[in-house]
Amino acid sequence: MSADRRIARQTKLPPYSAPVLMAMKGHPATGKSALARVIARRFRIPLIDKDDVKDFVLDVPGANQLAYEVMWQVCATQLDLGLSVVAVSPLAYPEGYATAQELAAKYKARLLVIETVLDEALWKQRLDARRPGYSTHKISGWDAMQEQLRAYDGCWQYPIAPEHHLVVDTAQPVRSLVRAVEQWLKHEPITQAG
Repeated sequence: MSADRRIARQTKLPPYSAPVLMAMKGHPATGKSALARVIARRFRIPLIDKDDVKDFVLDVPGANQLAYEVMWQVCATQLDLGLSVVAVSPLAYPEGYATAQELAAKYKARLLVIETVLDEALWKQRLDARRPGYSTHKISGWDAMQEQLRAYDGCWQYPIAPEHHLVVDTAQPVRSLVRAVEQWLKHEPITQAG
């Protein structure tokens, strides 16, 4: 059994009066999808990944926007059912955070934005390790990431309310990252992990 699977042994979220919307945030290759999978497995909650949708609508005009809309709609359905959910996307634009806030308010859910960060050297290594062409829409290579960051023009650096924001360094052991999420869920104040 892999270390991630051992750490992610299925346990339910502690009972809360409200579901939790965990919105992952981070650049490509910072570990957000991998961490989201561990969190979803650990707490036995649905994981909705924008890229899972985008993979199927890639040839449709406006595929990226459509993928976000579908992701948020499926999240809304889970929250309406009283279920917690993990939403995986770069959350690079403030509109995504605003949508998460609106959903949390509408369904009386707690909101946690889990932002994944990584030392630049390791991040570069991970991006360069992605084989060219492995995906038609996912970034591979440091040069492509730098081009994307220029196109973003800093839009990902928007303010997030401290009570919604948990920043995790994914170079740290997965166990400590999951522990940071658990602490947040238990209302223990924590704003940095790693």
